[in-house]
Amino acid sequence: MINLFRAEWIKIAGNRWVAGCLIWIFPLLALAFIVVFGLIVGLSSTAREQFTNETSLWTEQAIGAWDFPNNPVGRLVLLSFTAVVFAGEYQWSTWKNLLPRNRRPALILIKFVTLGLFVVVAFVLMSIVLGVGMGVLSALVGKPYGPKVTGDVLADFAGDYTLQASLAFTSTIIAGGYAALAAMLTRSIIGGVLAGFVITFIENLSIVGLVLIGYLLDVPDVVHLYRLTPGYNLLNVSSWISNDAAGTFEVQVGAAADYVFADSLTFSVAVLAVWVIGLITVTVLLFRRQDITS
Repeated sequence: MINLFRAEWIKIAGNRWVAGCLIWIFPLLALAFIVVFGLIVGLSSTAREQFTNETSLWTEQAIGAWDFPNNPVGRLVLLSFTAVVFAGEYQWSTWKNLLPRNRRPALILIKFVTLGLFVVVAFVLMSIVLGVGMGVLSALVGKPYGPKVTGDVLADFAGDYTLQASLAFTSTIIAGGYAALAAMLTRSIIGGVLAGFVITFIENLSIVGLVLIGYLLDVPDVVHLYRLTPGYNLLNVSSWISNDAAGTFEVQVGAAADYVFADSLTFSVAVLAVWVIGLITVTVLLFRRQDITS
């Protein structure tokens, strides 16, 4: 398993253009932001004064870096990356050489795990760049950069940081599940990306269809099905981590039926767990039956 993981990591990282443009670009953009913002603060007294008057917390900087992979736009970027990784196996015929010597379920599971960890490492670097970079800029202008490091602060930060990293890992696994299913059907990178995009757009826009169904068939409660989608629950978990409160989502069906969704952290974590387990299981079952040699 370790050898499979190492081989998968090398294979993903070896696709430099895809990994660089879709994943490693984020820590690089964070570094570029720190450099450019530092120049602006250094050259402009107005910007320096405004920056000095604003409150900066290293905990918020480090945790805020994880917002991108957990929002709808970030999920599309992750989907593009995972689609290339999965569909590339068919287009470049690499699985034809690997399958005779390895079990199919192990190959799929290792690919999911490696993809998730690859993304997590990139955003860990991004959070470090932002956290340390803003600290350096704060020190240069003589600005406090809290909160003070204590046992309680570190414990709270570690908990929130772990949840955010786990959420990014989960988002990547779900995107990987979509991409894997699309890749099995299309067996091409472009087809995998397009099919994955369609699945994600349908998921995100499903609330519109549910509202129409609820209105036309006079079953407004059907909109509650939206609470079972990955996108809604990823945003809700992220809101619990950032604001310690549920993210509210309001939808109206007709003139009388008005719904506000504000689910618990436990509910959203459970739904996401079902999606992860379900997508991986379906992918493994289909992959075991698929003819890779054709």
